[in-house]
Amino acid sequence: MVEGEGKRASITYCITYILSCITKHSPQYRILMVWRILGGIATSLLFSAFESWLVAEHSKRGFEQQWLSITFSKAIFLGNGLVAILAGLFGNLLVGSLAMGPIAPFDAASIFLAIGMAIIISSWTKNYGDSSKSKDLMTQFRGAAIAIASDEKIALLGAIQSLFEGSMYTFVFLWTPALSPNGEDIPHGFIFATFMLSSMLGSSLASRLLAHTLTYIDIVLCCVCVDL
Repeated sequence: MVEGEGKRASITYCITYILSCITKHSPQYRILMVWRILGGIATSLLFSAFESWLVAEHSKRGFEQQWLSITFSKAIFLGNGLVAILAGLFGNLLVGSLAMGPIAPFDAASIFLAIGMAIIISSWTKNYGDSSKSKDLMTQFRGAAIAIASDEKIALLGAIQSLFEGSMYTFVFLWTPALSPNGEDIPHGFIFATFMLSSMLGSSLASRLLAHTLTYIDIVLCCVCVDL
């Protein structure tokens, strides 16, 4: 992604996911399929746009490069971990204790997304990085294809990542019907928070394992894949 597009892409993420949440109010299958498409686009932007803006802004302000790893570590622990746990508990509160219906968490998410978009629009700067490195989309795709074809390790890494994401999304789609095959009423938000707590503990454990001089990354990854 071109670094200067980070702010615009982040705003696009907020808009796309707000629209995705709105479609949850429809019982029509076609509309719900639109929700999945919008959700997929938003997820791709989530894992690229914000990091792109952060890296470009970090470099523009001349901060120490090692600070980036600290920032990303805190983002994973607090954002992907702690905030996700609180979101799950809050969603469970809306659906369970407050009895606002199963769509309430999506409506709440839309509100938080709108707040986040307002903050991005009002406070984020436009950063363009090194303009000499800016390339059009097709040139970037062509360069990526050449890199994959010329290096077997890159191709294997892409295949592993695709298979891992595929297994994760399979789990995301199936864990709800697997836990309530007969339509049992289960606390989805609380269970999701438990999943996120386990993920946060796993990330914390992984960072400590990889910091040890006797730990080999390939062995750790093999153990994770076998466990999956």
